[in-house]
Amino acid sequence: VYKATKLSDSNLRKHLSSSCHKIPNVLFKSQTYDNSKPNLTTISSERRKDLNDSIIDAVVQDGLAFDTFRRPGMAKFLSVAIPGYVAPHRKTIRRRIATLYSLHTKKLRDLVPRLGFLSLTSDIWKNSRQVHFIALTAHAFTSNYEHVPIVIGCRRILGQHTSVSIERYIKYELDRIGIKPSQVVSITTDNGSNIKKVAATLKFGAPISCMAHNLNLVVHKGLCLWIQPKAEDFPLDLELSSNEWEDLDRESDSLDDIAECDQCSIEAASDLVSEEEEVEKAERDLAYNDDDDDDDNDVDKEVNTESDAEDDIELEFASLQLNNNNSSSINHFELLKNVFELMKKSRLIIKFMRNHTITNEYIQKYMISRSDGKKTGILILDMIIRWNSSFLLIDRLINHKDVLNSMFAFPNNITGLTEQQIKKLKDLILNQHEWNLLNCLKNVLKPFLQTTTALSGQKYPTMALSFYVFRLLSHFLESTSDDDSITIALKESLLYWFNVQCKAKLPSGQFEIMMVAAFLDPSIYRVISDTDRKAAKKIIFKKLEKSNINHLTSLSSSTTTTTTIRASKLSPLEKLAAVCGHTISSTTVTEKLMTLDEEISSYIKEALSADDFQEFWTSYCTKLPRLSSLVRRINVIPATSVTSEALFSVASFLHRKQRASLSSRTLRYLLVLKNRQVLEKFE
Repeated sequence: VYKATKLSDSNLRKHLSSSCHKIPNVLFKSQTYDNSKPNLTTISSERRKDLNDSIIDAVVQDGLAFDTFRRPGMAKFLSVAIPGYVAPHRKTIRRRIATLYSLHTKKLRDLVPRLGFLSLTSDIWKNSRQVHFIALTAHAFTSNYEHVPIVIGCRRILGQHTSVSIERYIKYELDRIGIKPSQVVSITTDNGSNIKKVAATLKFGAPISCMAHNLNLVVHKGLCLWIQPKAEDFPLDLELSSNEWEDLDRESDSLDDIAECDQCSIEAASDLVSEEEEVEKAERDLAYNDDDDDDDNDVDKEVNTESDAEDDIELEFASLQLNNNNSSSINHFELLKNVFELMKKSRLIIKFMRNHTITNEYIQKYMISRSDGKKTGILILDMIIRWNSSFLLIDRLINHKDVLNSMFAFPNNITGLTEQQIKKLKDLILNQHEWNLLNCLKNVLKPFLQTTTALSGQKYPTMALSFYVFRLLSHFLESTSDDDSITIALKESLLYWFNVQCKAKLPSGQFEIMMVAAFLDPSIYRVISDTDRKAAKKIIFKKLEKSNINHLTSLSSSTTTTTTIRASKLSPLEKLAAVCGHTISSTTVTEKLMTLDEEISSYIKEALSADDFQEFWTSYCTKLPRLSSLVRRINVIPATSVTSEALFSVASFLHRKQRASLSSRTLRYLLVLKNRQVLEKFE
């Protein structure tokens, strides 16, 4: 009798060569041992276990291949650093990772009842091999109000991406971890039609539209950096009232899907668990790489829609001509068409400069000579799904204006250029109007760059911040008194789409949640207007008066009462007063219940001198129980789905081409375990 292992005959070979059968030449080379060699290992079992655990932690945290520590160079280093130690085999590491995942899941299940209110984020990602994954993360506050993101899962999607399948996946993950529906207060998603439909069911709390995606669409539609404007979308109705904005419906606009090109085929989501395992098994049978080899590059690297050979096409750009009159004289359609053509021309300029060694070296030497020998940023291309990269493209292009104009004006001064290259360089000349438009684009994009940076945090509350950002951007786009006519027209276009994406298309109730979150965050409360404070206060009254929060605040107060004290406990003077018939007054402390109005007033008084959210609510959670409970429901909600996006960035690195056969199950284990240390914050 021997222990049979699936897909392995090692035990059978060992059994056949044993004293029972004595069949020769059946063992693998690795199964033959030379007992004549003395055992030089001097490492204790405890030390070996610590080293193995450290290696597994390194593999998980740094995204290393499972055989990294068995490769020749690393093995030689370990033999010198730790004589006698041999790193665990990649298959051993894979088994240990599966065990760690099971232990982590059990720990998370035990922790869930103590997490309180949770907010979810979910997103779908497609890697460079056209394989789709869906991720789910949760956000919770610790006892001291630290905002902590927790990775729940990341699974491969099979089949059609329907909203029913996405809903089933989310429910499966929540049930698997033991998260109750009453704990979930919201779900933050992007603008994919299928996942928005899931959020709209209200089965996972209030639907929240990702503000980062909304701003991305504002820039794409408002400036047409990548998509050519259509005449039928103009003129822009800049005089819509607030009621008309609420009724605006453009859900069929194809730009939502174009801007989210990493989700270009999003029309629904998957059959998950059983089918996933079957496909993985089939892929393992076909795979010829190691189990730990990895897949693909980040989808972002594929997004440049123009090939490097595109600088060989014939260039027919009309020079940009704009009138510098008042804003009404500039046609938005014509302006945005010029923006689109200018951005296309700018990308071709950068490709031409970068793809030719002569021009690239000329630019670098020129910039170093002008910057006292210090290196400056090189010209870069942008990507359609990262509009911030368009700002960087424009910024770098403007910084290189002098050297580019010099090359355009005197191409014969550049040694080594062919006549054909000189002709192309002359076709790419930027005139002064075009440089002016680039400057205008840079000026209107800069606040959006700062906004995205502020909203991209994972470890601090962003819902309150999103409201303040909303007000700041509104003020910036509406303030045009000091701007030239081109900037005014660009702002008008951005403001129109800002009102569409960040007002009209927001889910019902999201703006109120943003306002209440801003009111309850001391660092934001101090900077919002009195009008917003009053509006938020009314919403809070309405919410808390209907809630079942029975916490009442005790307020110490001094009251004077008349008491009768036994004569044996009186002092001689008090006895005299008693004999003379004089009553004795004493001051005692009683507890008064603080009303909701008094609690809010107390918060307002203290918030004006506070500047740290976590520190404030850790100190005042007992004194302001109703508000602190509301904070745990409202401010825990993330304004963006950045956590899911960041998870996909890690997944892209782990599933790189050097690890092409890494299974989706193992990928899920690695993504979840990389985040496992956050559970310690709740202990």
